[in-house]
Amino acid sequence: MADSTSGDSPVGSTNGRVAGHGQQDSAASAPSSSVDEQTLSDSEQTLGDRDQTLSEADQTTADDDQTSADSDQLAADRDQAASDSDRDRGRGVDPRVYAQSHDVREHTTRQRERSARERDAGARVRLEVADRRDAAADDRDAAAQRRDEEAAARNLEMAALDSEIEDADAHGPPGAAAIIRARGRRRRAALRRAQAAAYRELAAEDRRAAARDRALAAQERLEALEDREALAGELLRERERRDAAQRHQRRAQTLARTLQRCLSPPGLPRIAGLDVALHYEPFAAEEVGGDFYDLFPLAPGRTGFFLGDVCGKGPEAANVASLARYTMRTAAMLRESPAAILSDLNVALHMDTGEPRQTCTVVYGQIDTSGAEVGIHLAVAGHPSPLIVRAGGGVETTTAHGTILGAVDEPAFHTCEVHLAPGDALVIYSDGILDAAIDGTPIDEQRVGALLAGPAGASAADLVGRLTDTLRRIDAPLRDDVALMALLRSPPA
Repeated sequence: MADSTSGDSPVGSTNGRVAGHGQQDSAASAPSSSVDEQTLSDSEQTLGDRDQTLSEADQTTADDDQTSADSDQLAADRDQAASDSDRDRGRGVDPRVYAQSHDVREHTTRQRERSARERDAGARVRLEVADRRDAAADDRDAAAQRRDEEAAARNLEMAALDSEIEDADAHGPPGAAAIIRARGRRRRAALRRAQAAAYRELAAEDRRAAARDRALAAQERLEALEDREALAGELLRERERRDAAQRHQRRAQTLARTLQRCLSPPGLPRIAGLDVALHYEPFAAEEVGGDFYDLFPLAPGRTGFFLGDVCGKGPEAANVASLARYTMRTAAMLRESPAAILSDLNVALHMDTGEPRQTCTVVYGQIDTSGAEVGIHLAVAGHPSPLIVRAGGGVETTTAHGTILGAVDEPAFHTCEVHLAPGDALVIYSDGILDAAIDGTPIDEQRVGALLAGPAGASAADLVGRLTDTLRRIDAPLRDDVALMALLRSPPA
């Protein structure tokens, strides 16, 4: 018994060291494991947050791409509208039913620039997404490293336990307590092995996720570069389109000014006893207008004048305006009746075989300043009625009216005669002013009369100025040319 006791003592002491050492290892590893688990859990939460951020950024990029696509489609639609407008004007179609092409192109340019800014913003978002994915990949790599370190620590613990188990098996008594302790050590060793394997698997998954994130980041950067390259190309093409449109507009403006000078009298003659004022305003700088006018002497003390408007715009309207101007000047040399002169112009329009048949409205008159009274004989063909502005500021409407020229073979005209006292004036205007509105209220013939009414003693330029001042206050750009003429009998000196 003494031998047995003395023999068990070292073994029991050895077993106690093994047990005690295992308990100390477990106690020491528990806080470290808890800290590592918390760190890994925080890392996983961070990765989850970053994945959510990346998902939101991807959605933002998709939204930007859709907005850019919508903008491109709108720009293409407006380009088509501009092209249609140019084609229609080339055929002589009245452009008032179409948007002005240069305005459409300006809007298209602004739309493309806005789309370019959106694409650039999308590219920046893609680069931000790529940076975030790289950061997420770094986090995953760090998590994988920590898991590998934890797995290595578990393996060390497992190796220590294996050593203790082997020592206990070699030196410990085969008692029940020893067997139980050995089984406990083996269970702990198996647990360490399982945990180490799990950590290594998690580390491998983290590395695979990091590789995916880095691949996605590379793809995002590639797409961002492609977007910016496409943006640069689009901006270059847009600048080329804008330059071409500006060159086209400058050529059109130069041509329009040249043609308009050819269609307009170089200057109005001075007529004794008359104060004359004229204003012509095209609705677009690059358009040739259809309004025409003239004032010319017929005989001593007798002067002819007219103001008209061709229905339509562009070269075809300019051709008709030229035909009307020279036809009436020629007819006025051969005939005295204003109605007969308008009938001659109607015949000339019907002789023109162009399609579609052109029509125009005209006021033609003859003013006689040879006597004590100044009389005016008026004929009107479909044109707004001329107005008489009396010296005291009141406004009267003339009664002449008639059929628009070019519409029928035998138009009817009702002429009238008016007399101008000193300071009285005859005011003629084209219907372009009737297409405008002020504060949402259209300008009609009655309102034109109200605008002309004013203080006594106005000059011809003052009367024209009352209407041109109105043009500065209209709600929207003009849709038609505006021509104004005032013939005022000069008051005695």
